[in-house]
Amino acid sequence: MKIAAITIRRKPVPGSPIRTNTGNYMFTEATYRNIAGDISWIGFNFDPDKINAEYDHVVMPAANWIDRGETLGSLVNLLKRIEIPITCIGLGAQAASAGADPSSLKLSQGAIDLTKILTERCKHISVRGEFTRKVLAHLGCHNTVVTGCPSLYMDLPKDVDTPPSEDLILQGTRYVMSPHYLRTRSLDRKIFSIAGRAEMDMIYQSERLEISLFDGAMGEGWASAVEEAGLHKLYGKATVTELQDYLRAHGKVFTSIDDWSGFLKSRAGVIGTRLHGAILALNSGVRATLLPHDSRTHELIDFAKIPTGNPDLLLNEDQATVRLPDDIDAQVGAFVERREQNRVVYAQLLEANGLTYRRSLPDR
Repeated sequence: MKIAAITIRRKPVPGSPIRTNTGNYMFTEATYRNIAGDISWIGFNFDPDKINAEYDHVVMPAANWIDRGETLGSLVNLLKRIEIPITCIGLGAQAASAGADPSSLKLSQGAIDLTKILTERCKHISVRGEFTRKVLAHLGCHNTVVTGCPSLYMDLPKDVDTPPSEDLILQGTRYVMSPHYLRTRSLDRKIFSIAGRAEMDMIYQSERLEISLFDGAMGEGWASAVEEAGLHKLYGKATVTELQDYLRAHGKVFTSIDDWSGFLKSRAGVIGTRLHGAILALNSGVRATLLPHDSRTHELIDFAKIPTGNPDLLLNEDQATVRLPDDIDAQVGAFVERREQNRVVYAQLLEANGLTYRRSLPDR
């Protein structure tokens, strides 16, 4: 079977800046590894007539696209012209808090139109959790199956060559940096502060200023941009030079899932607000704790039993310390058990849509 994948690239173009949340590589890669067939990348700007003529199926691993901000009009117009079967996997609705009313969520017209076309064209739509299922039901979409994110079902090698260190890795979530962000108390602001003051390792996914230091996107303008935004102060550093030294020593950015997994296995565990960072760790046999901060993380913790805990008990900003929950091993066991149960449902959904789930580890 020839399958066309509407995804980001599996890796950035060599030598170009990283222009996406690197966590997207996780669920994108899961599509290639876990669906049997000859899968080709077609991106988001494709010729529908060519796809209809040359492929048997279209797969679209989705993110939290059902919200108020996504601009999806051009994608919807292309999907309307697709005549072969479409499978959308891992579609999510986004709200700022876990207690949001699914029926009152304000959505962009593009998100509403996408829901409509997927309802018409997909036999079954894979959604991330119960919150998303309820949001789509309110829009008249009832052909949904809760399977979580496809990244949950991507197996990775769990063996390590040397025993891991006792160090933990911190993961925060930030898309912009400004003096206002610095003044606003939040869970993620606390995570960045602890990381810098305790000299702890951090993995970056969407933090543009930090990532730009590694990919060189800002060149000589990096230091002035950091100074203007006050990024060094977020980490408790007195100067930009101190921040740069910290990032060089402890900051990590990965565009290869296997390299990312390998680094995680060198540490004792992961804690923070990054969903895909936690899933990647757990799939690699590394203890992880996901601290929920929006509806998306809450619904996937509930669905997949991803280990979690009370941030006020696990993060101590005054002492710049972090720890995993006391019952982390029991929580990891519950996650693994639930994942195997959910894997059956995921495989059944793919089969019902005319696809075949393939469970396999990457070549070593």
